[in-house]
Amino acid sequence: MAVKLHKAGFDHAMAMIQDGLEVEHDSNNWLQVQPTRDEIVHYLDTHTLEEYGLWFLGIDTDVDSKSSDKFKYPYGDFSVLHQSGLVAIEKDATMANNHDVKAAAQKLLTMLKNNPRK
Repeated sequence: MAVKLHKAGFDHAMAMIQDGLEVEHDSNNWLQVQPTRDEIVHYLDTHTLEEYGLWFLGIDTDVDSKSSDKFKYPYGDFSVLHQSGLVAIEKDATMANNHDVKAAAQKLLTMLKNNPRK
């Protein structure tokens, strides 16, 4: 598996934080707020694969480019960026030795901490 930073997803998350849009600052609720399989299927039925990918910090370059499975490390529920998703990414990327994704999650978490629009 060759997972690297998904720049479009990172840029989307950064813009949401900078603009103070749709950000949930609870850092401990990812298991409760992450998208369900049904929500994922519905989103893919109503949006493009590129739009879907905006909600992920990682992309697996070994997976078929037309597959939604190529996207890794979700940080939101397709409407809201969740701080808890970024915390989960930081932990998971650390365990997977994925330094680029971990650094991106840390940068976004720092931006959230310093964002006065909480």
